Amino acid sequence: MAARDWAVKKAASKILGPDERLVASCMANLPGTLKREGYYAALQNVVGIRFVDVAADGGLPPKMNLAVTDRRVLLFEQSALGRAKDLVAEIPIAQVAEARTLQSGRAQVSVKVHNFAITFQGGVDLELESADKGGVNNVVGAINGRVRA
Repeated sequence: MAARDWAVKKAASKILGPDERLVASCMANLPGTLKREGYYAALQNVVGIRFVDVAADGGLPPKMNLAVTDRRVLLFEQSALGRAKDLVAEIPIAQVAEARTLQSGRAQVSVKVHNFAITFQGGVDLELESADKGGVNNVVGAINGRVRA
């Protein structure tokens, strides 16, 4: 487990299955609040995604922690301190086609925001952004290492 996985370690340990291990994680935001409800609606059509605790307004939380285990992709709501709180969604790795970094990005104040996407077997993309470039690269590599194995 990498040092940057501190934010999800406690929350993930409560839901990991026998012999399941955390591989990579990063903090992630949806790029634009108007997309929250749209992504949630699109993801409901992906077979295998289990939504656990979605935001009161029916969309995904604006700030999340994304964790990759050797079996699943997990989305947690992010607390005010940056730690993973409640599990929002779990996605079996078999439902993921690929993950990739995107060319678009933007500077937010003095922080570079890196965009990335997870594509599901049905062709639905979940676009996310994170200020943690190393975390994004770890997550993309961990997902692709499991779906291409």
